[in-house]
Amino acid sequence: MRLSDKTRLLVSLALCSVWASAHEDQRYEQDEAIALFADHLVPDANPSESYPFFNLAFCKPKTIVDKKQTLGEILGGSRKVYYTNYKLPFRVNVATTELCTKTLSIEDVAAFNDSILHFWHFTMYIDEIPLKAYIGEYDYLGNVYLFTHHQFNFSYNRDRVIEAQIHTTHEGRVRLTPGVPLDVTFTYSAKWTQTLIAFEDRSSNNPKEIYDEEIDIQWFSIINSFILVVLLTGFVAFITIRLLRKDLQRYDTEEPDETGWKLIHGDVFRFPPNPSLFCSMLGCGVQLYLIFLSMLTLSVFGMFYAHERGTMYAAIIVIYSQTALVSGYVSGSVYRKLEGTQWVHNVLLTCSLFVLPVFLIWSFLNSIAWAQGSTAALPAGTIFGLFALFVLVAFPLTLAGAIFGKNTGGAFDAPCRTKQVPKPIPPVPWWRGPVYHVAVAGFLPFSAIYVELYYVFMSLWGHQLFTPYSILFLVFGILVLVTACITVSLTYLQLSIEDHSWWWRSFFSGGATGFFIYAYSFYYWAFESHMYGFLQMAFYFGYMLIISYSVFLMLGTVGFFSSLAFVRQIYNIKID
Repeated sequence: MRLSDKTRLLVSLALCSVWASAHEDQRYEQDEAIALFADHLVPDANPSESYPFFNLAFCKPKTIVDKKQTLGEILGGSRKVYYTNYKLPFRVNVATTELCTKTLSIEDVAAFNDSILHFWHFTMYIDEIPLKAYIGEYDYLGNVYLFTHHQFNFSYNRDRVIEAQIHTTHEGRVRLTPGVPLDVTFTYSAKWTQTLIAFEDRSSNNPKEIYDEEIDIQWFSIINSFILVVLLTGFVAFITIRLLRKDLQRYDTEEPDETGWKLIHGDVFRFPPNPSLFCSMLGCGVQLYLIFLSMLTLSVFGMFYAHERGTMYAAIIVIYSQTALVSGYVSGSVYRKLEGTQWVHNVLLTCSLFVLPVFLIWSFLNSIAWAQGSTAALPAGTIFGLFALFVLVAFPLTLAGAIFGKNTGGAFDAPCRTKQVPKPIPPVPWWRGPVYHVAVAGFLPFSAIYVELYYVFMSLWGHQLFTPYSILFLVFGILVLVTACITVSLTYLQLSIEDHSWWWRSFFSGGATGFFIYAYSFYYWAFESHMYGFLQMAFYFGYMLIISYSVFLMLGTVGFFSSLAFVRQIYNIKID
């Protein structure tokens, strides 16, 4: 094995271990100190806008020490996690204890006052259990209060921590007056109770701090949308099958009528323009489809704990790097079938078609986060690690897949011989043109996921969790099925008007749902969320653009391959 091969293998295995290994299960002895970590400060309305815990004048240890983070935790925004000076021995109740006494300057008071008015909360971790609480509160008279006492409630089973909660009280608070310094004493207390809950079940029994709770699902709306979409899709498929059957019966008569889709049999398999770009989009689409499918499958089988920090982010990175082999193979094999010759260009395009736009958007967002001191900005070490993963794992796998696809792709083997001179496409009314065609193709699949999309947005851009992954898996299956059915139906209608340029249009028709999702993100920002500020707006629309682009490539690939199978089938029947 060459040195480069060893390096790629080590990088891949290291990142796999980062994803697969959650923090080791901790066991404690009586009176053993348990570390309490302070993560970040987050405004309720802006989940992407996170700042270091000690940006506010809380009690700092004499020496501030960062906790080592995994890749997934850093990607999730936990870039700066600090050890605190709370003393919390295992299974030992702690009476009210002073943490520190300090004088808040006018600037400190103003910072606390502003964060409380914007409903900032902090996140702490003990034994990897998240603890969240508000910094303070204000009353209807406009008086602002800072919480200075934290009550911890823990439960244990033998030598394991099972549950953890943090509470604030009206008694443990002080009033803040802007422009006036203030002497403050921060205190805490802790209480331990025994429980019979097993350690394996603690994820389902841990408290839902603040908004970290499951979303209240409107099951009737979901079932109603499912039934409506199934009936609508069935109706469209039924009409298409009837029209196709009538065409085939007419062709089986003694004097077949060469009209409609039968008249363009010499042009329907004419290769599309820009084949290298087309094949690269198919390769990336298959890769993204596998990522979506893998993540949903792992979620359904309980591989992800809802409160586990960053596990899903690391899983996406690892799955992406490993599925690069499939991306290269699909792109290379289809490019071979389309008789392409610019192989280097095809491989480079396949590698960069998805990664390059994501990198450009991320670079812009990361620069904004760095400028504003947000922990959402990735550190240089993580950036270098991700770059090494792409160069040493993803790119070589894409290249290997493309070479394998080139050598095994074979000929296209079309059922009909393609004529040398393309047949002119007759003009059509505007409502049968490509724009209207693509809009209809995107609207129907979008309507299939509209209700569930609202809950997904609440989970992505809020502090609530969408944990019924089986529903998401079912919705994903329906989305793929509806996309395939609608694209096939519209491709048939396109061929019926003697328009043989179906290759690119079937891709855009399938991927049009991504345009609707991005349009919906504007509606959600304006009417369903309370997000504000340039940083959050940039993160929201930037990452929604990446998600919508991913959906476009994935469903576009589904639409094309579905249409290709359909077109092959009907022209095979015609030739027979």
